[in-house]
Amino acid sequence: MNGRRVPHLFAALGAACLLLGASVARADDGANLQAAQALHDKAVALMAQKNYDEACPKLEEVTRLVPDGIGAKLSLAECYEAQGKLASAWGQYVTVEQLAARQSQGERQRQAAEGAARLKPKLAYLTIRVPEPVRRMPQLVVRRGPLTVGAGQFDEAIPIDRGKHQITAIAAGKKPWNIEVDIPADGATLAVDVPVLEDDPNARLSNLPPSGSAADDGWLIPVGFVVGGVGAAALIAGGALGGVAMGRQSDAEELCPRGFCSAEGNDARREAGTFADASTGLLIGGGALAGAGVIMLALAPWGSSESAKPAIGSFDLGPMDLRVGPGSVDLFGRF
Repeated sequence: MNGRRVPHLFAALGAACLLLGASVARADDGANLQAAQALHDKAVALMAQKNYDEACPKLEEVTRLVPDGIGAKLSLAECYEAQGKLASAWGQYVTVEQLAARQSQGERQRQAAEGAARLKPKLAYLTIRVPEPVRRMPQLVVRRGPLTVGAGQFDEAIPIDRGKHQITAIAAGKKPWNIEVDIPADGATLAVDVPVLEDDPNARLSNLPPSGSAADDGWLIPVGFVVGGVGAAALIAGGALGGVAMGRQSDAEELCPRGFCSAEGNDARREAGTFADASTGLLIGGGALAGAGVIMLALAPWGSSESAKPAIGSFDLGPMDLRVGPGSVDLFGRF
């Protein structure tokens, strides 16, 4: 490859990556916006029918699809409030108030501030008390329903929706502990104490594989497939760009009879060179990634014995020869 084309190669590769990433992002954003709008419209119709149990989950999905959508968050707060989940509604109102203030959306900021102020005196609170001996347990995890309760929330009164909630605690080598608490009404306060967890005689912590064992190399299998797959995709893309480069070169030859080029012919030559450089880079990078993927899969611990490892052929990391020619990249080695 001509050394003078190296800067063009990196420029072409960078531009290709940026354009690909931008186009994928735009496609994803467009699809998300379409889905979010359809869900929002359906949720609004359900709220008009006072069917909040179906409306609120749809609005939750809208806020997931469009995290910056202040209007959807405000609608979700109103849905939670109508559903009777005052703590959830209050949290959404507070979030909307902050976001609207940063984006200078005065009307929505005012609505959210009024909603938060209206609900705060009605909130119920739950305190999960975790004594110091429990906090010192290895790998302690405390949850309220599906939500992890961080150490910063221990012994603090946290707003919570009325109704039943599962409180669980787990730790390494200990039996799990759980309790169901019932918040009877808005404005109620309740405290739960997490006890010292009992030892689990069935826990086999001593049987964990030592550091540096074959189990530590299990990551090679999924990573090997991913790296190899990316390499294969790069090889395919490189081949496609090579075909485009050949086509543009053919166009340039037709537009440059006896060496005299028109402006269109010069453009075709430049494009042919850019596509050729990008093709070469993708083929080289793709070959390297595909080879790395094969190496990872060959070295991965596929089973507890050599007989469990799939027969993927012998592998010799001997000298390798990389040859780059017009329209092709050849990688020679011994496998």
